[in-house]
Amino acid sequence: MTVHGRRAFIIGGTGQIGRAAAARLLSAGYAVTLGHRRPRPDTAVPDGAASVRVDRADTGALLKALDGHDVVVDTVAFSPYHGAQLARLAGRVGSLVVISTGAVYRAPGLPVPIPETWPTVERDAHDYPAGKAALERDLLATPGLPVSILRTGVLHGPHGRSLDHWTFIKRALDKRPHVVLAQDGRSRFPTSAVANVAELIALCARHPAARVLNIADDPLTVAEIGARIFAVMGHEAEIVTFAGPSRPDGLGFHPWNVPEPIVFSMDRARAELGYSPAVSYDDALRQDIEWATAAVTEAESAGGGWQDVFPDLVARHGSEVWFPYAAEDAYVAGATR
Repeated sequence: MTVHGRRAFIIGGTGQIGRAAAARLLSAGYAVTLGHRRPRPDTAVPDGAASVRVDRADTGALLKALDGHDVVVDTVAFSPYHGAQLARLAGRVGSLVVISTGAVYRAPGLPVPIPETWPTVERDAHDYPAGKAALERDLLATPGLPVSILRTGVLHGPHGRSLDHWTFIKRALDKRPHVVLAQDGRSRFPTSAVANVAELIALCARHPAARVLNIADDPLTVAEIGARIFAVMGHEAEIVTFAGPSRPDGLGFHPWNVPEPIVFSMDRARAELGYSPAVSYDDALRQDIEWATAAVTEAESAGGGWQDVFPDLVARHGSEVWFPYAAEDAYVAGATR
């Protein structure tokens, strides 16, 4: 089904989700405009999309740019201030789709899986989860504003500043014979392929309503993720595990390192919108691997490395814990004696 003649505006349109959403909406027949803060290379704009510079802090200019669009997708809103801006669009645009995060769910005691009805954090704080939760509440309370809130897991796909799957991709590229994982390799933490986030954005645009939806991949364990990546890359490696958290020297470290499983329910998206993944998990991995390998190779040719491609990985965990190959070799050697 196409929707020729309908217009979409994406705030943060040249970012990771924005590019994927633009491509999906263009394929559905929308005229797409990407809003961004600073000039970007032409390659950041998908073929067929327009782009405009918009200062998010200038509410008047922002609203003028958004007026009259059939759907506005906001990939970068994260505070009540942004919610107040978007609330002023009631009656001025057809509908909103706003990207949130599963980090808003109130812990501890999370169920498996987590439904969208689970309570969200309510605290007077300026951290990311509290800001997102307040943004959600303000938008959902705005009358006359059909807004779809999408709660994502950890994103993966092309053009990101972070890719947790790199922990296995690089090991395959380095032809490592084994990987050692803490928590018995059983940790489950939600991931979201950006191509599938874009698919759900398109479904919400086609069927406007006030709603909250999770969007996440199949809930694989970290050991299963590693095995899938190695299989896709044609690499054979032994997955060795031990109980408990990773060690100070990085042994066992992986970015999904949680003691209790965190899983998002996808029942609502399937039931309300007929959602099914646009890409399989393995195909999403192929996209990750192709883009990441090329991007890191380019960075290395310029004298840099993977840390320059994925600065958010370094910001979250540091660079020392990622690939403790000597510690892994010693551990595996000791285990086989």
